[in-house]
Parts: sequence; structure tokens; C-alpha cells
Amino acid sequence: MEREEDIITIDFKALLKVLWNEKWLIFGITSLFVIGGAWYAFTAPEEFVSEGKILPEVNGGGSSSLGGLANLVGIGGFELGLKNNTDAIRPDLYPDVIKSTPFFLNLFKQKFLNKQGDSIRFEVFYHTEIEEGQPADEKDLERFKGSPQGVLVLNRLTENRIKDLKERLNASIDKKSGVISISAKMPDPVMAAEVASFSMDYLTNYVTDYRTEKLKQEVDFLGQKVAAARGEFYRDQSRKATYADQFSAPSIRLQSADVQRERIESEYRLSSNVYNELLKKFEEAKLKVQQETPIFQVLEPPVISNFKSEPNRLMILVLVMILATLFTVVIALFRNKNYKKVFV
Repeated sequence: MEREEDIITIDFKALLKVLWNEKWLIFGITSLFVIGGAWYAFTAPEEFVSEGKILPEVNGGGSSSLGGLANLVGIGGFELGLKNNTDAIRPDLYPDVIKSTPFFLNLFKQKFLNKQGDSIRFEVFYHTEIEEGQPADEKDLERFKGSPQGVLVLNRLTENRIKDLKERLNASIDKKSGVISISAKMPDPVMAAEVASFSMDYLTNYVTDYRTEKLKQEVDFLGQKVAAARGEFYRDQSRKATYADQFSAPSIRLQSADVQRERIESEYRLSSNVYNELLKKFEEAKLKVQQETPIFQVLEPPVISNFKSEPNRLMILVLVMILATLFTVVIALFRNKNYKKVFV
């Protein structure tokens, strides 16, 4: 059982008396909090959010990209070396595409319209509107002199901008429906919609290029092989026709001529088979590129918002008053050790 002296009780009459005695202190500190909160609420820059939604095509997978072409090896001495096309970039990874550094570097170079109807490069807009035109420190503009291949070299200013933009751009996917939502928060409502729209286009183009790049490489590869096989086929065809013209007389029955004719006809049949087979696979590959090109349906295009998302002035004032009241009550209790009168 707890000892009686270990139980702390609150004397509410004493608490009200302490608060009344310290009413001017409480009023003064609370007023300062409210004034500061009101100043922030009415001077903080307005932010607008624009959101768009897209539905990506679901890839069934499980089939070869060229209907068995990957297994076509050694035709006429050609090693095709083609592999099944697997969609390594899953839909749940799509939002990561617009969180990547290359995306933001590309974004800075784009030109968008602002609410005044002017076309402005996004990097300029970011500096004037978000950074409020503050000049960057020389240290933030410095970069490492080394530039290894395949590595991005950024200065601190660009890194800080990208870090901020990662908070301003949000992408999420509904795993049940597959719908991808992309939103952008900017101090300009038109710019927010423009950035959201660009993000959607960048994502769809990126995934389309990724899904078809391998197939396009296979088409180019097969095109080269078809051109080479065509040359071999035409050459053997000409040799066959020339030989037939030279040894067409019925009186000629040389055994060496028969052997030469068989060799020419054998090479002709081989080059013909290789050419026809490669040409068939080449046409299949071109058709497969069209079949594998993903389709994205825009469910909800970005809308230019007429209402700001922040700051929420009423919410800020309410929170400030609550925090100020708690803070001042604590100060009043510890002032002159008033807590000894309340907690007994």
C-alpha cells in the first residue's frame, strides 16, 4: 500500500488563487504569444497545393518479350543473346522516380507559367519566390573539382534546394487500386499545377522509355543482323545465277562442276533461311515494341487551386493560445515557489 505522504493532491482553490495573483503576468505573456502567433499567421507566405492522379497499366508479365526470340541462338552462326523482357521497375517504385536527383535537375531547367501568365524558368522562380531573392553564400556555390564518371557533383545550394523540393513534391500509390497521386506545393497556384503536371509527364515518359528501351535495342540489333543476312543472301543468289548461266549447256558433265554447284546451292539455301528467319523476327520485334508500350490514364489532371493550403491562420492562433496558457501557468506555479501552495 502507498504511504499517505507519497500521495500528491492538488488544491484547486489555491491554484485559482495563484492564477489570480499572477493574472497580469499570465495576461502579459499570453498577449506576447498571441501577438507573435498572429504576426506569423498573417505574414507567412501562402502555399497552394495541386494534385493529379494517374492509373498505370498493369503488366501481366510471364511472357517472353519477343515470343521466343530469346531462345533463338546460333542461326547461321549468329549469337543473338537476347533475354526475356522483365519489367524491373514495379509500379510501387514509380513514386521514387520523381524523388530522384536527375528529376529535380531536369525540373530546374523547365519553363512554366506563373499566375501572372509569364513564362519563367523554374530555377529563377524558386530563387525569387521561395528563396525570396536572397543571395547565396559563396561557400554554398562551391563544388568539388573532382568529377568521376557516372557521379553527380552538386554544390550545397542545389542540395538544399532538392531537399526542400522533396518536401514540396509528394507521390504515393494506392496498392489496392494502383492509382498514383502526385501533388506539388508552391507559393504560386499556377506554378504548383504546372510542376505537378510536369511530374506526371516525366514519370510516364520515364516508365515508357524504360519499358521499351530494351525492345528498341533488340530491334536495332535485329535490324543490323537482317541487313548483314540480306547482303549474304543477295550475294549467294547472284553466285547461284551466275554459275547456272556458265554451266547450263547439257554437254558439260564435269564432276567438279557438280560439286561446286552443290556448294553454291547449299550456301544459298542457308543464307536464304537465315535471312527469312531474321526478317520474320525483326518484324515481330517491331510489333512487340508497340505492344509493350505502356498506357497511362490520367484520372485527375492537376487543378489550379483558388484556396491556399497554408497557413491556416485560425488553427495557428488556437494552438498559440493553448501553448501560451500552459506555458504561463507553469511560470506562475514556479514563480515564488507557488507550486508548494497548490501541490500538497
